[in-house]
Amino acid sequence: MKATVALRGRGQLAAILNQVLQVARQATAWHEPDARNMRTLRQLILAVLVKRSTRLIVLAQAIAPWRRANTVKSVSMGLAYFLDEAKISMGSLSRYLLEGILRLIPAERMATYAGKAIVVIDPTEYQKRSRGKGKGDNYMQYIGRVRKSHSKRRRKKKAGGNGRTKARAPSSASGRQEKTETTTGYVDVWAGLVLKGKQFLPLARQLFSSKHPKLKSQNKVEEAVLFQALGVLKRTGLAAIVVGDKGLGRKELMVRLFRAGQDFVLRIDSDINVWPDRAQVEINLAALLQQQPWVGEVIWDRGEEGKLRCNARVVTATIRFSRSGRKNDYEQARLNFVELVPLEGFDETLVVATTLPVATLVEAKGVARVYSWRWSVESGFETMKGWGLGRFMVRSWKAIERLLWIEALAYGLMILAQYDEKLTRLREQAIALIRQMAALGRRLTVGKMAEAMSLDFAKHQRAWKTAWLT
Repeated sequence: MKATVALRGRGQLAAILNQVLQVARQATAWHEPDARNMRTLRQLILAVLVKRSTRLIVLAQAIAPWRRANTVKSVSMGLAYFLDEAKISMGSLSRYLLEGILRLIPAERMATYAGKAIVVIDPTEYQKRSRGKGKGDNYMQYIGRVRKSHSKRRRKKKAGGNGRTKARAPSSASGRQEKTETTTGYVDVWAGLVLKGKQFLPLARQLFSSKHPKLKSQNKVEEAVLFQALGVLKRTGLAAIVVGDKGLGRKELMVRLFRAGQDFVLRIDSDINVWPDRAQVEINLAALLQQQPWVGEVIWDRGEEGKLRCNARVVTATIRFSRSGRKNDYEQARLNFVELVPLEGFDETLVVATTLPVATLVEAKGVARVYSWRWSVESGFETMKGWGLGRFMVRSWKAIERLLWIEALAYGLMILAQYDEKLTRLREQAIALIRQMAALGRRLTVGKMAEAMSLDFAKHQRAWKTAWLT
């Protein structure tokens, strides 16, 4: 089908990017990049959006008409040089730009609980086919080990069943722990703000590999990313609640957040020891929860996996963390714990630790709702991976980091485009174009907005160049 609708708000979208730059430049520590590097960065952001890819040869196809080069391959080589060698602090620059986007997001668009914004943190993994060595040292730098994905197998099981899947037992029939299959790849830790509609605005991220000579602990990387995101919110005057999955529910981190006065809702393993109120003897948390009465029925929203009706029970207890292992050398935190036990059809329970009150059924439901917003980051990953987040082919650690930051900026710009009043006409035109060329779905999402730009860019490259680079 031939498209008869064109996007007329290209210049307004470019103006929004300029506005983000103006806001970012007001930061005290802002360092203005070289004009040529900034121009290349702008080109790459647009190329990621209209090509929805991170392959340099694909991005070069969009950029080639704008550059003084004879072939697309020579342009891709120039982009590789930019990612490897350009004198630009991409990490700090990107964080300031994302903070600028945050400052332009209307406050009423943010998901809040008890007047506080929601910050979600989660790692994602990129499986890469590399043995860490190759001819002429042409291999991905510091590539480590990640868990092997079984998503295809899980989808087949779900398709063959009744739509509900039971949790797989953590151990084999013999009682021994099953060995986790691994492959080569990288871990990427992201933290960001939850917006209404379970949308995710990235604020901080960092790549991790166990093979990197300076990054010895994924836990430390996760904490660094989390506190960078919290720092951004603090500078913008927003108090926040931290939300994370089971991997973040570590005693050390929870005690640190508690002592800093930082609210959180973190999923944990119930197989830990705690000290109940007015008790001098520790007890297993799972056993303590089983002693508690039910407070009522709560819905466990598991995102794409559906919702479960659960019985809820709550308890308050103290956790202790000791780095030295000595008896009286510990730090502690008094926390509330909520357990959701599905009523039928599912044998996995949800246990979260929180600083939020849970004395009533309404408060327990509120904590469960806050935890459900964690799925916003999964939706963000799904969209960005559709744009090639994990399919990069650059080799050096620096180039990978810079390319992932560029995709974060492209995604953040599209999030802002969803809300900015100046782009109302552009969104209407994007809806009309998508309806004409493909199925729109229930609403205009970030992914659909980028798809509309891609369709328009294919026919109006000169107009995009004029709007984007002037």
